[in-house]
Amino acid sequence: MRLVDDCHPVADEIDFAIRSTVFRAARIGLTGPPGAGKSSLIACVLENISAIDKRAGILAIDPTSPFTGGALLGDRVRLKGPTSDNVFFRSLASRGAYGGISASIWQSARLLDWWGADVILIETVGSGQLGTSVGDVADIVVAVLTPETGDGIQSMKAGIMELADCFIVNKSDRSGSELLFRELNHVKKEAESVGRRVEVFSTSAVESSGIDEAFDGARSLWLNLYDSGEITRRRKSQIEKEIAFRLEAGMREMVIRSVGGMETYSKAISGWVEKIFAGDATSAIAANELGADLF
Repeated sequence: MRLVDDCHPVADEIDFAIRSTVFRAARIGLTGPPGAGKSSLIACVLENISAIDKRAGILAIDPTSPFTGGALLGDRVRLKGPTSDNVFFRSLASRGAYGGISASIWQSARLLDWWGADVILIETVGSGQLGTSVGDVADIVVAVLTPETGDGIQSMKAGIMELADCFIVNKSDRSGSELLFRELNHVKKEAESVGRRVEVFSTSAVESSGIDEAFDGARSLWLNLYDSGEITRRRKSQIEKEIAFRLEAGMREMVIRSVGGMETYSKAISGWVEKIFAGDATSAIAANELGADLF
């Protein structure tokens, strides 16, 4: 997992070696604003997964600092007590990837599948309406919200609200949770009117309430989507997204090599920045010039 997360050259060899055993586990993506309680919910759900004698893999993505390049990677502090051999937890740094995910997320998930995970929980960087990339790696998306999110429901509809398969109103012991629950049920009805199944649950990780209902509901939804063939369709779409991601990253690497390496590339970029800032060029001209040797 470390080699895969570091994008080591051997990572692709690992990926090739395990290629026949990588689409068995259910992949559940959890997204939502910072402080919604995603990590705490995962800690509670692990007990449910253990109760049905299943293996769980958790990939928790933490934001990489744009200043130091480091990440806190602190989600594990919320786990309750020691975990069993049926649980594998790995923190991943976002490393600048957009949408709340990590560049190594696809390969990391496949590695957990090979390990024998029955369920893979993918916790994204705390995000709002733009945190939709979790749909590129997960079978179903669970949006975790809190009463404080209530006033922002309308503004979020263009993003994660249209993507999520499940909504969980966490911290339901707080004031305003009932109102948010009702608002989300309106979202559910809107989704159902266009033929999309959406579930809404209310939980409190602190009081350990509603966890069983949310777990059973998400499990039932996944099984329903799997039987209908929708999970297969989504997984094929995920593969397309990963290929596109790799192509984009590969093109950038090719440009860097074509100009003589990272140092030369950085100097060239700085030069173009000055020209564009002075009004003597545009970003399109810069990109075309830098990639001229490739096309």
